[in-house]
Amino acid sequence: MGASLSKEIDKLRDKKVTELELIDKGIDDLPTNIGTIETLKKLNLSKNNLKRLPPTIGNLKNLTLLNLFNNGLRELPHEITQLVNLESMNLSINKLKALPRGFGSFNHLFFLDVSYNSITELTTQIGLISTLKELHISFNELTELPVELSRCSELEVINASHNKILELPSEFSKLPKLKLLNITGNKLSFIPPDYGQLTKIEKIDFSKNPDIHKSLDQHAIRGPEVLIKYLKSDEYQSIYYSETKKPRPANLTSSNENTTIPQNTNTTTTTTTTTTTTKPEEEESSVPYY
Repeated sequence: MGASLSKEIDKLRDKKVTELELIDKGIDDLPTNIGTIETLKKLNLSKNNLKRLPPTIGNLKNLTLLNLFNNGLRELPHEITQLVNLESMNLSINKLKALPRGFGSFNHLFFLDVSYNSITELTTQIGLISTLKELHISFNELTELPVELSRCSELEVINASHNKILELPSEFSKLPKLKLLNITGNKLSFIPPDYGQLTKIEKIDFSKNPDIHKSLDQHAIRGPEVLIKYLKSDEYQSIYYSETKKPRPANLTSSNENTTIPQNTNTTTTTTTTTTTTKPEEEESSVPYY
């Protein structure tokens, strides 16, 4: 299909197309002349057999949407970081182990999905993507999330479920717009007390973390408002700093410095949600198309 696809790309270049969908076409090698369609704004190559991308992909400077869902990509060319106008990028269900250097160069990216890969470390440069609103990194091999992610002040959704995360950065409490934090299926024992400062939070899902402290489970089942209140309580702060051996900040304040929250308080609650794992074939629908 390589030669015929290359000819078709030449025709599309002459037509100055802005959108190109090549879904489930059995493509295993993307011709280098893909980079000549400089008018492209949306490129959908999902459900193919791509193992790599040509460096010329970086020539598509007008691209706002790139969908590479469900291929066989093992690495990304550095040139992909030249797509500075990207707003949405779906790299889910591939074989990536890392993201390329310079990955923080995206000035308009608000949606990033790298779920269902084999990523062991999330680049700290992701903290440079100030426009990022949704980050989906579930089903990878992460043991931690970079502190630098706390610089993404527009973040509303972090889905880091089903990794091997042992601890969450307390700095995430500085994310002013965070609404959903999904960390189900990891190896957490505690949630930082600072997360009680997340004023916009609607859901914190830490189900299926077998080592999570039982007091967190007891409050989480009674709803996010109760959980947030408990995270701010002197009771939880005492447990957290005692058992983690972390130094307690001198300026730390709590919602009840001298009062322990009874286990059976009647605070209004809602039900904690438990994330149901979406089948990979269904995840493509999460990509926004504009």
